[in-house]
Amino acid sequence: MKFKNTGASILFLITFIAVSCGSKPEMTEKNIEKIAKREPEKPNFLWLVVEDMSPFLSMYSNKYTTTPTLDSLAQQGLVFTHAYSNGAQCSPARSTLISGIYAPMLATDWHRQKRPVPQEFYYPKYLKDAGYYATNNSKEDYNASNRPDNIWTESSRKATYLNRENKEQPFFAVFNYNGTHTQRVATRDTTGRKPRTIALDSVDIPPYLPDESLIRNDIAWYYDSINEMDLWVKKQLDELRASGELENTIIFFYSDHGGCLPRGKAYVYDTGTHVPLIVNAPEKYQDMLNVKYPGRDDRLVGFADFAPTIFNLAGIQKPDFMMGQPFLGSNQPEPNDYIFTFRANQEQSFIPSRSLTDGRYRLIWNFNSAYPNGTRQSYQWQMPSYQGWDHAYIDGKTNTMQSEFWEPTTALQFFDTENDPWEVNNLIGNPDYQDKITAMKTKLISFMKENKDLGLYPWSMRRSERKQPFYDYVRETNQPVEMVIEAAAFASTATAEDLPQLKAMFKDTEPAVRYWASIGILQLEERDLLKSIPKEVYQNFNNSEENKEVRLLSAEILVKAEDSREALQYVLEEVKNDYFIAYATLQNLGEEVKPIEEELLALSEKKGINQFYIRSALINSGYLPYSAIWPGDSKR
Repeated sequence: MKFKNTGASILFLITFIAVSCGSKPEMTEKNIEKIAKREPEKPNFLWLVVEDMSPFLSMYSNKYTTTPTLDSLAQQGLVFTHAYSNGAQCSPARSTLISGIYAPMLATDWHRQKRPVPQEFYYPKYLKDAGYYATNNSKEDYNASNRPDNIWTESSRKATYLNRENKEQPFFAVFNYNGTHTQRVATRDTTGRKPRTIALDSVDIPPYLPDESLIRNDIAWYYDSINEMDLWVKKQLDELRASGELENTIIFFYSDHGGCLPRGKAYVYDTGTHVPLIVNAPEKYQDMLNVKYPGRDDRLVGFADFAPTIFNLAGIQKPDFMMGQPFLGSNQPEPNDYIFTFRANQEQSFIPSRSLTDGRYRLIWNFNSAYPNGTRQSYQWQMPSYQGWDHAYIDGKTNTMQSEFWEPTTALQFFDTENDPWEVNNLIGNPDYQDKITAMKTKLISFMKENKDLGLYPWSMRRSERKQPFYDYVRETNQPVEMVIEAAAFASTATAEDLPQLKAMFKDTEPAVRYWASIGILQLEERDLLKSIPKEVYQNFNNSEENKEVRLLSAEILVKAEDSREALQYVLEEVKNDYFIAYATLQNLGEEVKPIEEELLALSEKKGINQFYIRSALINSGYLPYSAIWPGDSKR
């Protein structure tokens, strides 16, 4: 006999059992109803998070890695084919995860520049309030300067669900693995690396990279780290099984963003934001997922959706501030039409990009179209592969496709990732796609405006001196966020015919608008489209009250357009003052730093100065050989 899952049926069943067992008279109908309405058992959740890894696994058709544990987990679970980290770097991606809000909307998109965040924007707090034992072992990196102390029940290298006193208490546990992190290949050179299991001459090289030995070496050595990572996953699952909780736990395996190989991590291409995601549920919870299980799932999901999904499965009401939506559990909304991804910087260089993908087509908007994607920075350039690519370009050994990375970027890019998985064929001017491109451009800018994307405010304009979150400040003071977004969009795509409007933007009282007007002028100069320098550029440069980032851009225009020694000296003085953004300006001047080479050389021994950017500038001018980028021994 089968009972329907109704309150009456349950009541009948409990009554029948009570009578059959000789229950005492106090087993009243009221008490039986109370038992029948008891909440179902809450599942445990185990998140296994690895770092800096694109879907370099066999279930995603990678033929170079061997991961039997993950293969088994995937075969018996759900493999999401279109999962994205939203942020292309660690701290913005994790800021999005922990809050359910896209990091640019919190101004936490600038990698390694912590900002205040509203105190309620942390999902573990809500899990704890719902009775969960919430642990994190152990990376946080939420890019927040005011993180509350009580987010987690435990957050340390010793944190584990095994520490809970009440073994009946449900748990939510995160374990992080850093063996696949960029540090794996950030060794400055390749000497002394241990023998690898993957032959260098066997790996595929993306077409945007030259076939250099340093690049092959990094790729092969990195794939080895994935094979080692599978052993860590096995250890975590063995521990879960030994605890007796395997049959009570829904497991998520994913990476915090795309892989660390060149043009991967830190860029909004598929290589920087597409991540593996495997969800494995025990039999008792498989129906709860409310999807076809097991199998492959082609829906679009992003990090902003992760916390809402856990809440949905745990029976917790999603807070109104969260921007994502659940992709597992009851009452799922319609799947995402697009996934929004972003990045802000390469260390000191502000080169913000935004992207939308529908799983096949990707639109990228590079707002600082005056700078190249390949702006050097001191961490990733410890990877021999970046150095090999960079050096090959300087020596003229790269083809047109491989050289694009090192030249001022195109503002708009549009790719058909189904037919062009490496995203090298920009279709932005193809007439066959104009309707799709226009629709995605409109959608992207509207989304940024509606949700107050703060990521187009430059570094010095984000109120870092205030304890009040910038998120709150712009709302309380009605800051012109939409106008800043419009200014950046216009300036990045401006042509010579748009010069009058760019000049008009210099009159705006909002410094961020004047900043983007300066970017518009600079990108015209980079493309030899500027016939004369607007007087407003001179005015901004000579105005000591002007925002320093605007003055530095003005100086860069003057140096590049008319070899201004005064402007060059200003940049040098700000470098001597160790002003954060001045290093990016210095590096982007290229050969124009020749007149100050001796002064830069004198700074190369001075403490308190970022020596990497001094060496980088002298390499650009030709004063130093490329080998000087990392003097001395390799870093291992």
